[in-house]
Amino acid sequence: MTPKLPESIVYPSISIAMATYNGEKYLEEQLDSILSQSLLPSEIIVCDDQSTDGTQEILDKYQQKGLLKYFVNDNRLGFIGNFKRAVSLTSTDNYIALSDQDDIWLPGKIQAAADLLLKIEESQRPAMVYSDLIFVDEDKNLLNQSFRNELGQGDYNHCLDTLLFGCFVNGCTMLMNPNMRNYFSSIPENASLNHDTWMSLIAYTFGDVAVVPDSLIWYRKHRDNATDVGNFHKLGRLSRLWAEVRQSFKKNDLFEDQISFVTEFYHTFEHNLNAEQKKLIQKFLKLKGKSYLEKKIALRVFFRGNWK
Repeated sequence: MTPKLPESIVYPSISIAMATYNGEKYLEEQLDSILSQSLLPSEIIVCDDQSTDGTQEILDKYQQKGLLKYFVNDNRLGFIGNFKRAVSLTSTDNYIALSDQDDIWLPGKIQAAADLLLKIEESQRPAMVYSDLIFVDEDKNLLNQSFRNELGQGDYNHCLDTLLFGCFVNGCTMLMNPNMRNYFSSIPENASLNHDTWMSLIAYTFGDVAVVPDSLIWYRKHRDNATDVGNFHKLGRLSRLWAEVRQSFKKNDLFEDQISFVTEFYHTFEHNLNAEQKKLIQKFLKLKGKSYLEKKIALRVFFRGNWK
């Protein structure tokens, strides 16, 4: 049972690590939503990956007011490298929240995440919490009250077994304690996926992790998203069946990117995993090169007992 917080809560100092690149269209609205939080961060650190629009002018305006610190990379670092640099520049002992440049944080986002993180974390252990998102278009029209439901990720339990087949955590919803943020530098910059998956694997293998029950961010769908949200939709049973039939006649690349990513994670942390975790991950990695049907059967085996 999760312990209750004391009536008088002493919140830790929280840093926001933001990565920007040509984000002038939505950046001010995002920054203003962070600066309107019920629990304010102690610092906002922004790394800009050599934007060519008005992003740096906006950041300079906020910096002149003492609201944030921003740094322009000497060379283009890319999405993951930019986030890694931003996190590295935050205060070492602070809790870390990651921020994209184009979302809108609801006023209680930081406080709700901090409340839950304080409940679950244990001394010297990495800990992370995350939440669902409200899915909107670029004009803030509602697409789905739950981004998890949009992807069908609310239908099963979030655990290592199901995480291996695809990430259900969005980095912009994460709040990490200092022990968790220490793993951020281990993220491979040549990964085919992003930091969301790597840190989620860390949390579900070495740490304590929990889900805030509410959606805490307005998550925009637009053509310039750093992550692809363009084709996400939840399929009905017949649509899923027809999609599987069509896929079975195509090149068998099902889960291949995920297998490559988990392989890199396994090689990095093999000696830190316990026997049960090794066995589970090795079982998943044996799917490399298997047929489409074998992979689908394996998915159902891994998800057995995890459907809600």
